[in-house]
Amino acid sequence: MGRIDLDVVDHIATITLDNPTKRNAVDAPMRDGLRAAYERIEHDDDIHVAIVRGAGNRAFSSGGYIDGYHEVNAFGPGGGGPPPIPRPWPIWKPFIAAINGYAVGGGFALALACDLRVAGRSATLGPSGLRRGAVQGAQQSQRLSRLVGASKALELLLLSRYVGGEEAASFGLVQAVVDDEQVMDTAMDWARTIAGYSPWAVQRTKQLVYEGHHMPLGEAFAWEEEVAAEGYRRPDALEGYTAFSEGRKARFS
Repeated sequence: MGRIDLDVVDHIATITLDNPTKRNAVDAPMRDGLRAAYERIEHDDDIHVAIVRGAGNRAFSSGGYIDGYHEVNAFGPGGGGPPPIPRPWPIWKPFIAAINGYAVGGGFALALACDLRVAGRSATLGPSGLRRGAVQGAQQSQRLSRLVGASKALELLLLSRYVGGEEAASFGLVQAVVDDEQVMDTAMDWARTIAGYSPWAVQRTKQLVYEGHHMPLGEAFAWEEEVAAEGYRRPDALEGYTAFSEGRKARFS
């Protein structure tokens, strides 16, 4: 049985998928733990950004716990399939995936649900649905095609192809690839940077990208202008521009 650990330090939440003997496969208690962690991150104003990682260095997550799915007859006639795992959208606080080892199947879905991804050079990422005779669910086809384009998404999905960290970085699936031992440090550096900005401005920026992407361009421009104008009227903008003029670091609420 695995578990989800949630730590919060300096406005940064770290979710650890802890089931290392099963390559951090997500079992039923871990699904409950993830839901609880996401709820807290969404509603706790002290949390500004979150990191998702796997325990140990063998895997971010190998997906769902298959033996557990068999126990509840998830597959075959009458089966309901695996319960969905991902969630972060529409949580507007940023999520960073710190990927070491395997991020495949449902673990790949968890990584795709994050906004930023940093991978170790020995990481392995990809969908596994067709390998198992199933359509890859958990939002993977939709997230992947939006991230890397339809052509590359079809290549990975239809071939059920895994890629290494370097290749993943080459077509934008991950934003950075680093030495394995630097993955968590890099994710934490990113998180500290984001946590130092105005929480309102960070969350609205994420929302603009996700929701504006599907609007007509003129409508998206108008919405961005409206949100930006609201931001300039907020105390954080006054603090940020005043701090710049005074040559000091801004202190956002």
